[in-house]
Amino acid sequence: MTPSDPALAGGRLHPSTLLFRIIRHVRALLVPALLVLVFAQGDRWQLWLGVLFVPTVLFDVFQYFTLRWRYERDELVIQQGLIFRQVRHIPYARVQNVDLKQGPLHRLARVAEVRIEAAGGGAADAVLRVIGLDQYEELRARIFAGRTEARTAPQAGQPPPVPLRTEPVLRLRAADLLVLALNPGRALALIAIGWGFAWEIDLFDRIHFGDRIEDWFAAESGTASAVQVGAALVSIALVVYLLSAIAAFLAFWDFQLDQEGEVFRIRRGLLTRQVASIPRRRIQVLTVRRSLLHRWLGRARVLVGTAGGDTGEANKGADGGAHFAPILRESQLRELLARVRPGLVLDEQEWRPLGARAGRRMLIKPLLIRAVVIAALIWGFGLLGAAIGGGLLLITLFMTHMQWRVSRWARPSWGFVWRSGALSHSVSATFDDKLQAVMLDETPFDRRHAHATLRLDTAGGAKTGHALTVPYLPRALAQELRTELTGAAAATRFRW
Repeated sequence: MTPSDPALAGGRLHPSTLLFRIIRHVRALLVPALLVLVFAQGDRWQLWLGVLFVPTVLFDVFQYFTLRWRYERDELVIQQGLIFRQVRHIPYARVQNVDLKQGPLHRLARVAEVRIEAAGGGAADAVLRVIGLDQYEELRARIFAGRTEARTAPQAGQPPPVPLRTEPVLRLRAADLLVLALNPGRALALIAIGWGFAWEIDLFDRIHFGDRIEDWFAAESGTASAVQVGAALVSIALVVYLLSAIAAFLAFWDFQLDQEGEVFRIRRGLLTRQVASIPRRRIQVLTVRRSLLHRWLGRARVLVGTAGGDTGEANKGADGGAHFAPILRESQLRELLARVRPGLVLDEQEWRPLGARAGRRMLIKPLLIRAVVIAALIWGFGLLGAAIGGGLLLITLFMTHMQWRVSRWARPSWGFVWRSGALSHSVSATFDDKLQAVMLDETPFDRRHAHATLRLDTAGGAKTGHALTVPYLPRALAQELRTELTGAAAATRFRW
């Protein structure tokens, strides 16, 4: 019997798949159903739209009974359908990630949703909802063993390959999460969503929010005391930090970054547990970010862009590379970079500036925007508006000067490094054997100043949110760099 015989199928979906599919559909229909109940008039006939739930469930039942996968010598084969059959062949050598996601119910049932991503971009090549944890471990072990070891077809009854030794790389403690919570982005997003929902249902009018604020500020003297204002600001700051801390603990509780041979493995999450696998050789771009607060506290964040995968999911935070190292100490950074690329050091480079007059050109766009704002302020508020506009102008000049000072590039022997930012700094690096294209852009203003913009294209550059795009380079230097980088990429074997 050959390995490709259907009798040797590698697995099928877990029996609890149907239950989780139904829960997923009910959750998707819950909010529309509540809106219909609250706002619909008359006999609420719209609720009959719920019958659409029935064919959806029937399709899930059909998919459950027809989806199978098996392990071939060099590939994973996933078969689905009966009349219209779909067979997907996913070579082990092309697999980038085998990611796991577990909600609280998944963990209780010891099952998970699994995404298999290959180097090619777009959505996941396969999503298995849901399979058992033992099936996931076998799937992952066989795929990555097939990438690194001699290709041998599994035989009937053969146990899964022995897992590689796990080396711990990074662990986040509760104190690290409290520092991570100092970034209020998630909390402000939650507040904005809550504010918008309250506005839509006229909650502020119902509780007379505006009148209450006016009454609170109206003290006997006619103005609120400085103590009251300060207490209000402190209370708001504490609420924002508390929400941010809750979000950080939910997303990064028990964060573990491990290395198993050539593969990094990330585990994180309190209620929803996520596991991502990132092959080291698939890392195309590496970015180190340091906000102003990070630099004060001696911390940094590391992101990686990998070949393939779903950029949209990366932006949502579902991609492991977006959370490769959400926060770490500067003393840990060198060791982590060396694990990604032996000998990799980003900060100790021979930094080179942009072209002449680059600082002045950086000022043009923000100054034009500020001019319109300042004119509107003066027209509406007179001298007060002029004072506010003057402050905005000083801030613009300061931020642009900082951006010009930080913007630097370097050309080490192994690749290219680009640093940019103002108060927050980002340093990104790519490697000669990861370059796909090197391009030059010239606008009319570039040609007037003999400048050009150098763009480096890699398979995963968009995922770190810091593009390797260097503006305002002298045209001759940009052309020289393009020739040099293109030649270096051609002289090396491109590795996914």
